[in-house]
Order: sequence, then structure tokens, then C-alpha cells
Amino acid sequence: MEASEDAVIEVNGEPVLTPDPNFGVEWPDDIRLLCARLLDYDTEEIRGRDRLGALAFEEAPLQVDAIRQIVKELSLERWDELPPNLSRGGLFSQLEETIRVLEEMKELSSTSEAPGENKDRLSSRLTELLDWFRQEVAPRAVNARIQRFVGHGSRGGIDEAGVRKLREEYADLSERLESLRSELDSSQEAVSQARAEAGDSASRELEAVYANRSDEYASVAGKWLIALAISLPVAASLAVLIFHEVQPEGEAKGPHDYAALGLGVFLLGLLAFGVRICAQNLRVNRHLAAVARSKQSAISTFQRLSASVADEELRSAVTLTLAQSIFAVEDTGLVDGSGDQVTLVERAVMPSLPRPK
Repeated sequence: MEASEDAVIEVNGEPVLTPDPNFGVEWPDDIRLLCARLLDYDTEEIRGRDRLGALAFEEAPLQVDAIRQIVKELSLERWDELPPNLSRGGLFSQLEETIRVLEEMKELSSTSEAPGENKDRLSSRLTELLDWFRQEVAPRAVNARIQRFVGHGSRGGIDEAGVRKLREEYADLSERLESLRSELDSSQEAVSQARAEAGDSASRELEAVYANRSDEYASVAGKWLIALAISLPVAASLAVLIFHEVQPEGEAKGPHDYAALGLGVFLLGLLAFGVRICAQNLRVNRHLAAVARSKQSAISTFQRLSASVADEELRSAVTLTLAQSIFAVEDTGLVDGSGDQVTLVERAVMPSLPRPK
């Protein structure tokens, strides 16, 4: 493949020198600009014998020429036919990295800090970039290989029938590729539609589950409310009865009076504990009913909230946040987690300890 004379193209309104006016003519402007910058480097300046002496990048010119050749051959391909690992940022990021490495090579000199270490690091990184271009980019340059084959065959006396057959086979492969791409797009739409329908069905089922759970918790809370309403007057009546029973007669207080008083305090504690259990279970079930209703509301709007976000990454983040909020472990409220691990000794000692300033 022979290169044509240098020409000036405009990329984003900026004139750039390129070996071919048709270089990547259908490619994005930012990619063409990076390619033009890559092709514009002076390999002797990158080698840097005058700056580095014995530390010069002797292998860099050949490596840069190899990367350039691969990029030139890839420029014969249509941008929309390149695989996603190249067209969706892969080629752009690797070209940017290559230019950054070449700029560091140009700036490195024998008076720089740790020139030997930086030289080894940059040489190793340029070798890695060349390997990536050879493995990921070079196999995609199909048109360049066909042109080399046809050109070599023509000089060797290949007949026109062979060339025509080769072109027909390539055209047939292109049609098949386009057909496969259309089928893939159709299948992706079908999969997306099936996924959306499955999500709607799952949302409706899960919404019904949380609606039933909310009703169950509300029903249990109502029963505990009745129990609390009954336990309060009962506990008050028993407390008055116990007070009259354990009240000592007369002024003198004997051991039996103290034993009766202790028994009375114990019974009053049991009554208070029973009232507290009724109140706590009422609060817990009302809380769980409110949580279930909240999750039911979140599920009912889950699909619409996710679909309303246009950006794919942001939609994934919103979906993950909603899923975490829906399927998070429920706080039952039976235990106050703020003091679960605090012992009686710590309760008594910690307030008196000096705090750090």
C-alpha cells in the first residue's frame, strides 16, 4: 500500500498535516486528530541521541513506525464496521496513551531526574502499546490485507478472474456481515422487550407480596393495640390490689413485711413488663407495615424511574440504588441496636472517663 503525498485536512476547524487527504475520511474528528499527531512525530527526535547519549531510545523509531503502519492500514476500514472494543473508546484511549508516552520521550534528557529508570519505563510502555496495536488493531485491517494481496498478485501475473472472484467473495462477506448485524440488532430489541416485560411482571408480583405483608402487619398491630388497651387497666387494678395486700399493718415493720414488699415490687415489675411488651409489639408491627407500604410504592415506580433516565451508566446506578433500598434487611425494632453491645460496667464507667481533646 503506497502512501500518497502530504495534504492538509481540517479537524474541528484546525488544519492538520496528514500523509493522505482521505485518511479515515469517515472517522470521528477526534480520532483523526490523534492519528494525525501520531503520524507527525519526528522519530529521530524521539530517539534523542543528542539529549540522552547512551540512554537514547534506539528501538523507539521502529516501534513508532510499526504503530503508524497499523493505524494507516486500519484507516481503510469504515468506522461503523469496527468492533466495539475499538470504536467505543478503546482506540481513542490507546492513541492518547501513545502520544503521551512519545511526548515524555521527547522531554526526557540526561539531566532529568532518574533518566535511566524513566527510559526503561517509557520503553516498556511503548512496547506494551505496540503489542496491543498488533493484537487488537492489525487483525481488523482487512481492506489493507486485500489490497496488498491484489497488488502483489498483479505484479506476479495474477489473472483478472482471480481478482474478480476475490472481490466478489469480499462483497458477499460484507453482505453477510450486514445481515448478521441486522439480526443482532433485532435480537437485542427482542431481548430488551422480553426483559422489560419480565421486569413489569416481577414488579407486579412483588408489589402484591408487599401489599399483603403490609395488611398482615397492620392486622397484627391492631390485635396488639387491643391487648395494650386491655393490659393497661388490668395492670393498674392489679397494682392497686398488690399495694393494699403488701401494705404493712401498723407502725412496726418485720421481716415478713419486707418480704411482702419485695414480692409486690417483683409483681409490679412483671405487670410493667407485660404492658411494655404489648406497646413494643404494637410499635414494631406498625413500623413493619409502614416499611412494607413504602417498598410497595417504590416497586410500583421502579420501572418508570429506571426507564426515565437516558444515560446508561446513570440508569444502572439508579437501578442499583432502588434495588438496594427495596431488598435491604428490615429493621424490626424489637431491639435497639444503639446499645446492644454496651455492658453494665461500660454504662457505669464510660461517662466518668476523660475524653480526648
